[in-house]
Amino acid sequence: MKAKKFVINDGDLILGQVEFHEELVKDRDRSKTVGGGRWHFDKDNNTIYFYGDSTDFGSVTKEQFDAVFKQPSLSRVNIVFSNKMFLSDVMKEINEKNCNNF
Repeated sequence: MKAKKFVINDGDLILGQVEFHEELVKDRDRSKTVGGGRWHFDKDNNTIYFYGDSTDFGSVTKEQFDAVFKQPSLSRVNIVFSNKMFLSDVMKEINEKNCNNF
């Protein structure tokens, strides 16, 4: 079953809708992949959520993610990175943070 997944490979953030994370790096040096996870784009809020991990490559640290975040194509949207495994948990965490800001 295809899903929205990402990997970081050789300093690049690669997004796609694939069954396995390894499909995202089929034409690249697989050994340069530091990890991956899933992503979700919320058009209403112009936000991309990155979360979870990759069974093929493991998880990405916040530091690894921040290093590739500087790609120009992502500079026009809000970015959310979370160590949570499921989007529902990410959204719950965001909602709790927003409620605590008032």
